[in-house]
Amino acid sequence: MRFRLYSISVMIASATLASQAQSDSKVAYQDRQYLGNISYGSDNPVSIYYMPISDIADIKVEYGHTGGKLHAIDDAGKINAWSASFTGMKKVGKVIFSGGLVYNNQSLGDRRWNNTLFVSGHNPFIIGDSIISKFNNETFALDGIAAYSPTDNLKIGIKATYDVGSSATQKDPRPEIKGMRFSLTPGAEYRIGRHTVGLSANVGWLSEEVTHTVVRTTTRQYVFLFQGLGVFESKDAVGYRRKYDGMRYGAHLQYSINKAEMSAISDFIDIGYYSEYENATDGSSVTKYKGGRYSGNGISLGNRLQFRHGLNAVHNVTVSAATHNSTGTWYTQKQSTDADGNLIYEVVNESDNLEGHDTRAGVAYRFDRTNASHLPTVSVNVSADIERTEIKNRIYGAKEDYTNAYISANATKRFAIRKSWLGATVRGGYRMSIDSSIKIDDMPSTYSIIMNKYTRPAFDAMTAGYWEGGLELSYSLPLSIMHYGSVLDIKLSADYRSQTDKTTTMKDADRFYLGVSAGFIF
Repeated sequence: MRFRLYSISVMIASATLASQAQSDSKVAYQDRQYLGNISYGSDNPVSIYYMPISDIADIKVEYGHTGGKLHAIDDAGKINAWSASFTGMKKVGKVIFSGGLVYNNQSLGDRRWNNTLFVSGHNPFIIGDSIISKFNNETFALDGIAAYSPTDNLKIGIKATYDVGSSATQKDPRPEIKGMRFSLTPGAEYRIGRHTVGLSANVGWLSEEVTHTVVRTTTRQYVFLFQGLGVFESKDAVGYRRKYDGMRYGAHLQYSINKAEMSAISDFIDIGYYSEYENATDGSSVTKYKGGRYSGNGISLGNRLQFRHGLNAVHNVTVSAATHNSTGTWYTQKQSTDADGNLIYEVVNESDNLEGHDTRAGVAYRFDRTNASHLPTVSVNVSADIERTEIKNRIYGAKEDYTNAYISANATKRFAIRKSWLGATVRGGYRMSIDSSIKIDDMPSTYSIIMNKYTRPAFDAMTAGYWEGGLELSYSLPLSIMHYGSVLDIKLSADYRSQTDKTTTMKDADRFYLGVSAGFIF
């Protein structure tokens, strides 16, 4: 039933689209959507109703290569990735449909410590091994949105997303990972004069399974069951299985002023709350061992103010803030055997031993100068962000905390070359650690190896200062294919990041990315 829902959404969105009057009207259409829709990117699915371009289809193929040592200890050192995607939007009367399908294929080299796929990044109960391996990932992402306006003042909508994937490596202990995330987001809004109030709610589910196989049994292999801040259990990897199940739900309240596309001044405010949990359970349907329970919740606040100076100058100021609180519940379990000889585990105690807090805040300014058809020919962005993270282990007194600041800027210029457009973007950024500390020296010696090999390098990656720069070139050529207006779109991009300070486990590390994409926009 769920697959049918997405299939219908995508088929509707991929319907044949009429050409537009201007041959270049869909060049850089995502920038046009942003500038023409104050609620662009909102959690509320009704936001698509305000897209200035409502009949569009985008077919694209991308390839990218990433390398270098400046990365988290449980991320891949080398990444070769390619993807194929289709996204589309179609308006029929008072109803607008949007849908998309993305296929990703990744080769992840030099990866270890983390054998999960869709599990939350805040979840401390990760399963992994210490063997550097090459993983092959395949993921599909489907989404469908529908919005309807029964009256001039009322709009309702719904969004569904479905992510499914698998990952595996052919090196012992050979984990095979299969995961899925599914979510539903209904929303509505009501307009009274210049004011619009919206409400959206979302609910999502996680299901993931990790199974380990060992082919060469002459060498004993282990998996590590992490519990946060270096605490772990090691288990024999032969046939070891872990399942994750989880749920996330939340709600957003939106308020906007002057939501019309060409308003001189408009403003959009979004306030959100979410709560989530993920359970880790090991073993079979009979033998169940509780690996831990992660619980998290958070609030977010965002405000985007847009004002226009004359007909061709657009200013956007965005302010955002968010908090996240997480708890890790550990279980003390007693092993026994039932009447049928099956190994079972009985929970004798549970306690919330891990506590985490994250706070983030940022401000950004964007300026665009547009031509007569609303294409931004000059765009400039500057932003500044600050984040604060604290994690505590209540049993052993271990603790890590850090505060990072990040500033970035980028500028884009588009040049008309006969009937085509050439775009050039330069970007740069700098991250610095304002303060950081880690206290793990008093932990039991049982965990010392993992502390040195995993916990401290992970902390160093999160607090490392660096500068980065990038360049992107784009070429857009309006075409007429079988009497339909289209745009050939080609992009080349390169990014480089270099560490600026020394840490305990990292020195002079860097990271680079090279990518190319090509596609047609109809």
